[in-house]
Amino acid sequence: MKNSRPDVIRFRGCEEKVLDVFHVRGRRYFALENLSRRGTFRVFDRHAGPSGDYRVLYQFPFSRASSQKIETLRRLAGPTANRNFPQIVDYARQGPHLIVVMSWIWGTNLRELMRMIRANDNPRPSVTEVVRLMRGLAHGLSHYHRRANVVHGDVSPGNLIVTSGTKNLVLVDFGSAWPVEQTATKQGGDGITLPYAAPERITGHASEDFRADVFSLSVVAYELLTLQIPFDGAGGQAGTGNLAARFTPTFVVPSTLISPQPPRLPSRALALLDEHFRVGLALHPDGRFATRRDWLSAWDRLHFELQKGSRLSSLEQRIVACLEYFARPFLGRGKA
Repeated sequence: MKNSRPDVIRFRGCEEKVLDVFHVRGRRYFALENLSRRGTFRVFDRHAGPSGDYRVLYQFPFSRASSQKIETLRRLAGPTANRNFPQIVDYARQGPHLIVVMSWIWGTNLRELMRMIRANDNPRPSVTEVVRLMRGLAHGLSHYHRRANVVHGDVSPGNLIVTSGTKNLVLVDFGSAWPVEQTATKQGGDGITLPYAAPERITGHASEDFRADVFSLSVVAYELLTLQIPFDGAGGQAGTGNLAARFTPTFVVPSTLISPQPPRLPSRALALLDEHFRVGLALHPDGRFATRRDWLSAWDRLHFELQKGSRLSSLEQRIVACLEYFARPFLGRGKA
């Protein structure tokens, strides 16, 4: 870092004070906001497009403990890139630090979006829309696991952006990611966000793998569907210590917590939804989806069933609902 810098940056009608300047391989990045205690900054890059753009800059300590992050970022810069993850713009070692610059994702932070939904400042998304968003992210995460053999480790609303326009979920903040083969040597407790972290993440179990991300994404999806955290609000903490026996009976299937939304959801889709979360939120990793393929197939089946239920128009679905209501007294007649 050097002390010479402009006082302010003017961009998109806003004027922001420059906190510092990072120099990465001859390019200057102007720090505008400190995003975390782990050395993450929102910076401005004058060379990003015709008018410049924001970037996210990570400053990792360069040590033996951070070597896993270097390998993670090297893999992310290659064939693992997809629309659910930001792109690496630049990275370089600078003395005791590894400086990494990633693209800025324009959109709404999911944590803030859920706050607005709870305050009735934003409409609640439909079940179909939540499944579409989470299914897309699950496929992106699976690609990430498979191609880079890396676990993100901190899937939580604060690390998810609902993008503008395309409305996809983009997972940011890779300060907690670790290669699977280095699970036993990663820093315990690094980047854990309660109540979204899987039980094995919280306790530092040595056999952590992609199923930790499965659990965390399931908690996020459950909360977006129901506006509640599973296991009486305990989330992953319900599976730590000797608490599993106490909290397992408190699990409530999401179909009973979803507020009535037109159009009516097919009963098979609701059954698949409940079963999906029973498995994804198993407090022991062996109770979750055994393979990434199983996990993605479950999301695909659920998505397909919801799409089948949306083929009728809203008027047609209301008519069907009325017919079913008036037919209830006659259902079951003739049975022994």
